[in-house]
Amino acid sequence: MLASYAGAQSPADVNGTWTGSTIRGATTLVLVLKQDGPKVTGRLSGAGTDDGPVSGTISGNTIRLRYDDGRETTPSLNVKGERIEGVLSGGNEVVLHRTSK
Repeated sequence: MLASYAGAQSPADVNGTWTGSTIRGATTLVLVLKQDGPKVTGRLSGAGTDDGPVSGTISGNTIRLRYDDGRETTPSLNVKGERIEGVLSGGNEVVLHRTSK
């Protein structure tokens, strides 16, 4: 039982390039992430004013990112294997799929 609990607490692997779009828009988003344990750094592009470097943390299947220029943190995004989904700042729902590791 302890082994399954420990496994559930390990951070999901989010290394790589993720592409997708918001539910409302046709714009292609690209999120490139590098993970070191629970810490994540990367860059978001295709989001207009939200483009730029990001950093954050991942716990289990939940990733939280913040913009490196001090803007607010995104609400929790959910990692499901090769898919990240959730809400970006401004209330835009997003779905991203990993395209490379």
